[in-house]
Amino acid sequence: MSDLVRRIERIEAESAIADLVHAYARAVRREEVERLVDLFIPTGAFEVRGGHPDRAEYKVRMRFETPDALLAFLLEGKGKPHPVPLIHNLMIEVDGDSATANSMMAAPIHGTDREILGEYRDSFVRVAGRWLFSERIYTVYDG
Repeated sequence: MSDLVRRIERIEAESAIADLVHAYARAVRREEVERLVDLFIPTGAFEVRGGHPDRAEYKVRMRFETPDALLAFLLEGKGKPHPVPLIHNLMIEVDGDSATANSMMAAPIHGTDREILGEYRDSFVRVAGRWLFSERIYTVYDG
């Protein structure tokens, strides 16, 4: 495989992964949480932590072992104040059919004067040519 072909494949993968990250944020922003299930592999997990993403000390606030468990939780809050995710500094590392990413999220809470600031650490796999989340870890900066 030529260097040019490898570079194009990497760029295409990074673009597809960025689209996936932003599709997640858009679905949350629009309260179209039913769409989130299709963005994960069936065993994809989502975890929310408190602390600092670059330190070993953190507290797991909640963890969902499947997309369906995450969806059930999000459906309980539908129609209530919710985050409006604004994704920043998305950095993607592709390695064949797997990838990782890191991004910042600032999210005003719609209907309130509050805001959340934190960092995503994501893992992805390519399944039948489509990139999906295998795990999302969101660490809310405490304080």
